[in-house]
Amino acid sequence: MTRRPTAKHAAIANLPIVLLFLLTVANSPITQADEPATSPEAPSITSDKPTATAPDAGKSEISDGEFRPLIQDWEAASFGGDGAIEFKKIKKADDAKHDDQLIVFAAGDPLTGIRWTGPLPRENYELRMQARRVDGFDFFVAVTFPVGQEHCSFVLGGWGGGILGISSINGDDAANNETTQYKDFKNGQWYQVRIRVDEKAIVCWIDDEEWANVERDRNSFDIRIEMDPCLPLGLANFQCTSEIKSVQIRKLKP
Repeated sequence: MTRRPTAKHAAIANLPIVLLFLLTVANSPITQADEPATSPEAPSITSDKPTATAPDAGKSEISDGEFRPLIQDWEAASFGGDGAIEFKKIKKADDAKHDDQLIVFAAGDPLTGIRWTGPLPRENYELRMQARRVDGFDFFVAVTFPVGQEHCSFVLGGWGGGILGISSINGDDAANNETTQYKDFKNGQWYQVRIRVDEKAIVCWIDDEEWANVERDRNSFDIRIEMDPCLPLGLANFQCTSEIKSVQIRKLKP
């Protein structure tokens, strides 16, 4: 009668096969799946910002009462999927006191934006700029800004192109709170945007018309999580090409 091999005998008999398998794996090249993931590609930035020797270049001081341009201290927000960003110097008019700058945001997938890294007041200040959507259909600028130790965003043309408002108030974003309104923003048209933060309220204007006025003492403010890369002050667009110019800030007396 032929004896049935035991488990021990079977293991010993298969040992050469196991060793051959291990040697094969050890000498095999690492496949693409085993390589570490690469970080998102940084946005393409083109700049002709003023040099350090140009008038007003490198001056980030923000004084009481007088608007000053925000030029030197911008960097890419790096959402991941950002479009190209281009900074263009605008020739200073004869009657202008400061240099000016045009910022071009190409369409991202879905966001393109920048954040300010220089000195910045968190209370009692006013921010202004001009912005337009060149091509596309969604928000051409969302201005993220500080409100004391909190932050929020003034969104122009979101949710398909026409919604504007502040994100977020008491947890509700710009499409779902007391500031939610609709405006027909036309491609190619410049809009003047102004935001005021004082001890009592946040007030936002478009072309000198008030569009939002929110009391601070009875509300809490926050941003949608996707806007985190814009903190503490930033500008962004969503799946469109847009231009922003004449970004300026001034401090207000308490």
